[in-house]
Amino acid sequence: MSEEISKQPLPMVKNSWPTAAAVVGVVTVVVAGALFFAREVIRAPAGVIKETSRLIDQSGAKLLGVAEAFRRGTVRTEFLSQVTEMTGTSRFQFATLKQAESFQREETGSTAWGWVPLPKVVVLAQAPVEYGYFLDLAAPWEFEQKDDTVVVLVPPITPGTPAMDVSALTFYTLEGGMWRDEKATRDRLQQSLTAALNDRAARNINLVREIGRVRITEFVEKWLAGRFSDGGRFHVKVIFPDERPAAPDPQSL
Repeated sequence: MSEEISKQPLPMVKNSWPTAAAVVGVVTVVVAGALFFAREVIRAPAGVIKETSRLIDQSGAKLLGVAEAFRRGTVRTEFLSQVTEMTGTSRFQFATLKQAESFQREETGSTAWGWVPLPKVVVLAQAPVEYGYFLDLAAPWEFEQKDDTVVVLVPPITPGTPAMDVSALTFYTLEGGMWRDEKATRDRLQQSLTAALNDRAARNINLVREIGRVRITEFVEKWLAGRFSDGGRFHVKVIFPDERPAAPDPQSL
């Protein structure tokens, strides 16, 4: 019997040192990585840390509600910053008006020291003109929250420089005579066109007012919905400067 027992194979004893060494190695790598990250953050410039935190704030910015943004006073600044970034200018252009314009000049005169009247000269100029209208982002913008409505008090509508198609500018002589210099009258009419176009651009503001109201309303509502967690439930009301109620007269109080 003793001989049979001696022939049985001896049990294998598992050596746990390699496993323990591997675990220690992994822990060492993790700890070393954490120490390296902490050391790099400590050494990082303040601007890098600030930029990182700003990006984190932006990634979670939509969690902020509209009411909280008004309490913080950040609505106006954030809106104007985004519009400026999107447009690349300090203007929010919302409408372009294209019209075929006509301008007329009439001149009368006399000769022989005023004793002999000369025939009247009437010259007409026609050309297509494009007018652009915008709101100045650098001018005062005010935002107010009233229940589920955001009121936007915008600056006045400003016309851009009229763009006349000079290649299509045409002159016509409606009245004239051999005793009058029609070319001189036409030249004087052409010289007056810039002032006439600016005046007409200002008079056309009322034609684009409602277009501007719609465009600004749509833009602000889209911005609110994309920027704030509850922005989609707010309506926008746009008010131009001449639509604001007049301030009470202090002497009448």
